[in-house]
Amino acid sequence: RIRRLKTEERLKTMQQDNNIETLTPVWNDNYVAIAANSSNEYVPYLSVYLESIKANASKDTNYDVIILEQSITDENKKILKETFETEENLSLRFFNPSKIFENSNLYVSHDYLCQESYFRLCAPIIFSNYDKLIFTDVDLIFNENPHQLFQFDMQNAFICSVLEPIWSMWINRNDTRGGRQIRKYTKEILKLDNPHRYFNTGVMLMDLQKLRTNKIAEECLARLSTKTNYLFQDQDILNEVLGKNMGVLPFEWNGELLGAKDLDYANKEFREYCNINARKIIHWVGPFKPWKMPSRELAYKWWELARQTPFYEQILNKMINSNSKTQSIDNINYAFEYRTNILKYWKYKILAKLLIGKKKEHYTTKKNIWKQKIRIGEKIRGIKQG
Repeated sequence: RIRRLKTEERLKTMQQDNNIETLTPVWNDNYVAIAANSSNEYVPYLSVYLESIKANASKDTNYDVIILEQSITDENKKILKETFETEENLSLRFFNPSKIFENSNLYVSHDYLCQESYFRLCAPIIFSNYDKLIFTDVDLIFNENPHQLFQFDMQNAFICSVLEPIWSMWINRNDTRGGRQIRKYTKEILKLDNPHRYFNTGVMLMDLQKLRTNKIAEECLARLSTKTNYLFQDQDILNEVLGKNMGVLPFEWNGELLGAKDLDYANKEFREYCNINARKIIHWVGPFKPWKMPSRELAYKWWELARQTPFYEQILNKMINSNSKTQSIDNINYAFEYRTNILKYWKYKILAKLLIGKKKEHYTTKKNIWKQKIRIGEKIRGIKQG
């Protein structure tokens, strides 16, 4: 409570000193407001996200798109605007809210996340002249007109999002992530009454009026003055603060992609949804993005859009260099772990000889994987191969 009051006082002072700018809609009516956050490094992937909005936009609706950022270069902004604003009903703007986060603990919990992820917490403040807003990540693409989501009946919820199937899966398996036991973290840190009622905020429909009236932004920002290093940054904060005031979006509006083994632990509703495979938004959560792994499920849809952007060659170059770097690090590790890998190879070779059926196939595959690791290690160590 004290932290929240101090945060309110700081924001009020900033507003009085005209240090906080706010945004006004481009159009008076008949528009969809969409916001996302991005760094300059993510610009090539942001361009694909924007292409998906444009590809699914209707000519009889206006699209007011704002990117919250603190590092995107003027040149990249110019390219993105020229590429996106090809019709009169499409508008793209950039806004830097970093002043609001001065002296805040913007802890980055994973290498595929960034400080800009926290910017969504201040949306009710900087979008002070808006009533409703779609806020999303940019590691996703729209597969349907965003206007459909904008018209969704929120039923008095402050924010509507999809229940996170991965979190539910971790709860079911009693997993540990980032050194945190998920069940304990959910109960003691996030204090959720129902541990399965945890939301993925990668896609949010926000009732900005309700959020402002209840000073939710101030409450969220106050959390950043604590020493708590949240497991999933702003997403955990929003779940902690909003709790029962979160409403449920259908899975199709945040179509996450899980592997077959993970699906076994997901809730029944998500498994049934995956069988239908109807995704109005396709979301590649976690570290395995389509621009790193083109073989990922539905990645071809992302690449279809990527080919339409002026950053296509940059995307290819980043992917090649990233994979080469990863390969080099792995190869060095194979050299250091050479003797360990030999022991594992013989272990799996013996098991493959002793067992039959599917277990034999399983260990034969593992034997061949470690055989390849040994050969790579031998090359680096200069050992003559027989």
